Amino acid sequence: MENFYLFMRRTPKKIFLFFVALLLIFTMCISCTTTSEEGVDDNGVIEEVDDEVVIDDEDEDPELEELDEEIDVEETEEADVEDKSADERAPPTGTLEAHFIDVGQGDAILIKTAEKNILIDGGDRGDTVLNYLRNQGVSSLDLVIGTHPHADHIGGLINVMNAIPVNEIIDPGVAHTTITFEDYLDVIDAKDIMFTEGRAGMKRDLGGGAEMKIIHPTSPSSSHLNNASIVARVTFGDVSFMFTGDAEQGAESQILNRDYELNSDILKVGHHGSNTSTTSPFLSAVSPSTGIIMCGTGNTYGHPHEETLVKLTNAGVDIYRTDTQGTIVISTDGLTYDVSQQPYTYDPQQEQVDEQDVVEADVEGKFVGSTQSDKYHLPDCRHAESINPQNIISFGSVSEAKEAGYVPCGVCKPPQ
Repeated sequence: MENFYLFMRRTPKKIFLFFVALLLIFTMCISCTTTSEEGVDDNGVIEEVDDEVVIDDEDEDPELEELDEEIDVEETEEADVEDKSADERAPPTGTLEAHFIDVGQGDAILIKTAEKNILIDGGDRGDTVLNYLRNQGVSSLDLVIGTHPHADHIGGLINVMNAIPVNEIIDPGVAHTTITFEDYLDVIDAKDIMFTEGRAGMKRDLGGGAEMKIIHPTSPSSSHLNNASIVARVTFGDVSFMFTGDAEQGAESQILNRDYELNSDILKVGHHGSNTSTTSPFLSAVSPSTGIIMCGTGNTYGHPHEETLVKLTNAGVDIYRTDTQGTIVISTDGLTYDVSQQPYTYDPQQEQVDEQDVVEADVEGKFVGSTQSDKYHLPDCRHAESINPQNIISFGSVSEAKEAGYVPCGVCKPPQ
């Protein structure tokens, strides 16, 4: 060892560098040989190449061929999904149920899919809808829609949102100066519920292949709350629903001017069957086979109006009414649908008798007044909703209100 070090010290520098170069060349040759042998398998295929070049395609591993086929299928499926139009939906799974809940003079509709619970409106203030949801085993709501700020649509939502977790609420986003509306907003804020202003074109996946598309409004105004109503079309397979809130002629006209699919099997007849809604062009465009009218027995508005009943009957629509038949449930598998009741038969003579009975009964129902004024109101009058709860007084009939010295409100114009 000592001689070696002496040799290295005495060897000229050029000779030393020559030996080092030879050593490096020898090492590189060994490395290239090893890499070449490891890179080719027994079938003559290069296993790891940047450009993925195959020397012998005919002898390719069958397992690799299957993997390539699977990748090709996945890529094709992804391309097919991308090529599908936005209106194509997943096939329906399970069933969809639409419960048109009898809440008297108001709207409340529960939609149940295989995956989600949706509530459209909640009727007037009270626990009617909350109790119904509990009886249906609904412990949470994925989506709530308050179609517009009138008390007979959002009043019952207050107790619902206080008692049941709600993920999102969609609302037209128009203001209303009533205590009910203020309480409605307060509970949304207190419960930190996601608040979305509903606008035409919005979509929501309702689960199980069901989809909802909002088709109205675009720019709602608080000057006409009924026409600010959220109108939504729900599709489940081949079956479709049109939910209209209290949308009237103005809103229907705007909807007809937009490029939306309107044809629907089931129509929630607008504004409780009022003659201000369900115009002939709109009814023709929707072309329903079933119409649901949600109103209260002996209501002071005369809903549903005869004009609407005549239109629906002449169009061959099967009519159902919550005021005469109670809660109506429609269930569908996406191919056909069943209704829990038998259709209502419109009889003009019977309708006249019923209207006369209401008059003779002195329009018995609930009227509202204040101990601080001399006016009596319909329950959903904006003046009635602004009365301090401590000052509210109720009357069972017009006669009772008049005997107490009250006169009819000039805004809501209750019966006299």
